Amino acid sequence: MSNLVFVSGDFCSGSTLLFTLFRKTGQYYSLYEPLHELLLQYLFWPLEPDDHHFFVGNYHSEFKGFNKIPTLFNPRWGNSGLYLPAEEDADDLYRYLTYITGTAFGRSKNVMLKENRFTFRLGWLRAKFPHAKIVHIYRNTEAQWKSNLRRVRAWRGAEDVGQENAGYNGFNVATWCEDLKAQFPELDVANFQTGYQRFAKLWELSFIENQRYADISIDYDELVRNFEATCKQLWDCIGARGIDTARLKQFVVPSESQKPASIRASGAAQRVKRFIYRAGMKYARVRVRVALQSKA
Repeated sequence: MSNLVFVSGDFCSGSTLLFTLFRKTGQYYSLYEPLHELLLQYLFWPLEPDDHHFFVGNYHSEFKGFNKIPTLFNPRWGNSGLYLPAEEDADDLYRYLTYITGTAFGRSKNVMLKENRFTFRLGWLRAKFPHAKIVHIYRNTEAQWKSNLRRVRAWRGAEDVGQENAGYNGFNVATWCEDLKAQFPELDVANFQTGYQRFAKLWELSFIENQRYADISIDYDELVRNFEATCKQLWDCIGARGIDTARLKQFVVPSESQKPASIRASGAAQRVKRFIYRAGMKYARVRVRVALQSKA
């Protein structure tokens, strides 16, 4: 069994489902998005699970007791410096990842780390953690775009969220493209007319990069439709043994069984949700400042 597994995939690709399955095996200590730009706040004010992230619970509960995170973590990793070639040192990022994986190994013999921000850093990740397995999950372009747009619309309570504009920034599409365009000039906003066009080019480049470094690539639709066969390929690839795949199937909810988000109906409820979220984040930022000052 590979005792360290990295799960890589785009936002809205099914990566949280894969995280949930690893977590539910009981064999892997599962770490959720340690590069998220708001991680420190979420450690004080837990992020409420997305309506379509079934059975996930508290995303970051496994980070409890990781006391050095506030001094090692850099929120800029979330949305900048997204391209990291294999030959770069990036000592601060390496120090952080070795700390969280090392601490996790102190609690379990197997560790899985899921992160959507690894894609253009996978060459570096492979060089720094050569014995780890990299699992890539993907979804077809149209389905991933629809998921992205549905969730942004539901959160904002509006149909028009700027998707017809090439600067559309749902799930940080535009932010990522601007950060990556030095290495991938085809992502420049001038090359597109709509948000979908730019998203599709980013999807394509992400898919190529993940395919280049992953030990296995999993099609989300295949995982849902042919669950046991796809899981067998996954477990065989990473060398996992003794996993009760049949039991895990209960945690998979096919798209056709999911209740679609109603944008109109969710408007008032989402405003309340956003108010609570902003209040929680304000509280969390104060707690983060106090934590950092006490360690200074």
